[in-house]
Amino acid sequence: MIQINEKIAELIGAIIGDGCISYKPKIGQYFVEIVGNQLEEVDYFNYLSSILFNDLQLKCRITKRERGLRLKVYSKSFIMFLVRDLKLVPNKEKCKNIFIPHQIISNEILLKSCIRGIADTDGSLFLANKGYRQNYPTIEISTISKNLADQINVVLSRDFRIGFRSYQPRGFNRIYRISLNGDTMVDLWMQKIGFSNRRNLNRYKKYKVGLQGFEP
Repeated sequence: MIQINEKIAELIGAIIGDGCISYKPKIGQYFVEIVGNQLEEVDYFNYLSSILFNDLQLKCRITKRERGLRLKVYSKSFIMFLVRDLKLVPNKEKCKNIFIPHQIISNEILLKSCIRGIADTDGSLFLANKGYRQNYPTIEISTISKNLADQINVVLSRDFRIGFRSYQPRGFNRIYRISLNGDTMVDLWMQKIGFSNRRNLNRYKKYKVGLQGFEP
């Protein structure tokens, strides 16, 4: 069994957030694929590739197609670890039923790394126009898995002031959103969890630079 360290926990978080786990023993298909933005996430995908290679001795392919960036790794042993040992839900059922496995959620250090991976793939930092200021910061994680949303809500509520809501667009699955709002919460996030995705790091830097000219 794979021994989970902080880097592997972060990779698992990225897979939970935006990964496809293909587990089809009948046709011998075992792979993980993560899709991202080819303009903003090349560095992040290279970072995930380095975790796969350095911590799991796995090689992956990163390609650009259909306006997207795709990371794909074929490995029966890794997929079996995700599905059988961690009990993660594969194939089409994954999105609505994914959760943080107990091997990670019971370990505070691994949990923070996993949450970072989830936020870097299924979350974002953005600056909202509130009228009285144009750079009000929010970190938001969205998922259609109620189990995952409830876990993240409980975990983050230990240290953060959380916004939690759900809504169902007509004809689509219900969406759950967990948010941290305001300067204090966003800075606390950076201290306790942080980001590895340069997309979010650049937005945080832009926000901090913007504060220099902000008058409350």
